[in-house]
Formats: sequence, C-alpha cells, structure tokens
Amino acid sequence: MKTVLMTMGLALSYTASAQWINKTINNGFDPIYKVAYTDITKMNWIKLENYNNAISFYMDGVYVCEKVVDIDISFLVNGAYQKYNLVDCYVTEDHETVFFVDDLRTSNMLSSFKSASLVKVRVNDRTCGEATYEFKMTGSTSAFDFVVKQ
Repeated sequence: MKTVLMTMGLALSYTASAQWINKTINNGFDPIYKVAYTDITKMNWIKLENYNNAISFYMDGVYVCEKVVDIDISFLVNGAYQKYNLVDCYVTEDHETVFFVDDLRTSNMLSSFKSASLVKVRVNDRTCGEATYEFKMTGSTSAFDFVVKQ
C-alpha cells in the first residue's frame, strides 16, 4: 500500500510540474520546426514556436473581434507581478490566435517569461471588450530551451 501511495504521489508531482508540452513538427511540407504549448485540453493556451529561426510567442483558442489588439501581460515572478504592455498585436483571420512577440529571444520580457510561475494575459479588444486569461508557467525555461535548439 505504501508503494502504491508513493507511486501516486510521484505521478501527481510529475503531472503538476509538466505544464508545457514539447513537440517537433514535420508535416511533410514546411521545414521541421519545434513548438511548446500549455495544456490544450483547456479552452485556450499559450504557445512558443520556432519557425524560420524566430521564437513566436502567442495565444490560441481565444476569440477577438478586431484584427489588431493591445495586450497586457503580467508574469508572477517570486511573488511579484512584472507587467508589460504590448500594442498593436496582430490577430489571425479566424480571430482565434493573438501574436504577442515575433521573436521572444529579443524581447525585454524573456527573463520574466523564464522565471514566472504564472502569467496573466489581458486582451484589450475595443469592439468586444477585454478578457483576461491565466496560465501556469511551470517548466517554461525548459520549454523555451527546447524550442530554441534546432
């Protein structure tokens, strides 16, 4: 019984820390590229993608009315929020993906991204109003490192 409980405890602790999913994509058409994303079983998720040697940082599974929105991002780092405002973030034609940063490596929020335990994203859509999303950031450094390596 003790072994079963210990095994369950280890499994739960692994699950709790495994926030990011890392994948290498080979669709047969585009060059092979890497992605990392938070749990997509939820309605929305954040994602990193290494495509054409740039690390895109964006959010999927949302709906916004406008083609360009402003974003407020707040990373929880060591108990304090580090806030960033991103203006004129573009939205895909289906209005379900919002791109924050074209290359996270050159962004001033990279350190916050890697160190955060939680991130809150507020989409400021002038037509439909604002919406706030929250994501656990456990494992974000390893997800970033996975996506960066070719």
